[in-house]
Amino acid sequence: MSIIPSTPVVQGSRKTSLRLDGDAVLLSTPHEEARIPLAAIERIRAEGRSVTVELTAPAGGTRYVHRVAGASEAAGALFADTVNAALPGAAGRDTTADGTALVETRALPLSRRARKLRRVMWLSVGALGLIVAMCVLVAVAGQPVAMIALIPGGLVLTAALAIGANALANWYREWRLIRHGVTAFAAEVPERPGMYLYTDPAGRIRHVFTWAGGIAVKISYDLADPADVVLPRAALFRRGELALGLFFALVALFGFFGLTALTVAAFVDPEAISGTA
Repeated sequence: MSIIPSTPVVQGSRKTSLRLDGDAVLLSTPHEEARIPLAAIERIRAEGRSVTVELTAPAGGTRYVHRVAGASEAAGALFADTVNAALPGAAGRDTTADGTALVETRALPLSRRARKLRRVMWLSVGALGLIVAMCVLVAVAGQPVAMIALIPGGLVLTAALAIGANALANWYREWRLIRHGVTAFAAEVPERPGMYLYTDPAGRIRHVFTWAGGIAVKISYDLADPADVVLPRAALFRRGELALGLFFALVALFGFFGLTALTVAAFVDPEAISGTA
């Protein structure tokens, strides 16, 4: 089923965006989303790569604005023309009212990618904390020379653990969405090469970016969270990422086991460590 969007999504800098959602314009930032009803908008101005949403205000009052910078000039101009044309017919619109009273703002939860990176970060912090604890223990045992192996080895193993955990998380997410999610096709927006739109079960139009090429691409998304979407890759690439993740994760785990054994040896057999120094 092809999708023909009537209004482009305006993508700005710093992960901001503007899009038309029914009778409102949604302004999204990484941390919050503002729903601006058409009835609260005086007009949309597109100037170069900046798109400004001007709110209605009483005569002589302050006119508040919301601005998205770094947008595509073509997308911004088309967005402004489309929304401005729809403003006169907006239900309950009063250009002398305070538009800010109609704007609804809500905090956005962390994105899936942000949650994953946070988990990997805390795993890495825990691994580095373990290395620090080992260094303290060998120093207490009177074998600080063991730090020559603990510090560089620990840093390399922590990096390997982060790489492995990230790869395994990516593989699992794709596997889960392909096996248990919804598979559909997303259609490319002619005016925005690389942007593809798809419709979720609630009828909401969502977007995904890829340079795969073609007028449509296959996607898989989570039914409970349609914004969680992947573009399924060939099985060879998925298995390669799984193998890569397992390799780095196992290297890290066995390496930390070896460093732990070295730390224990600093207490049990300190002469052996001194003798190999």
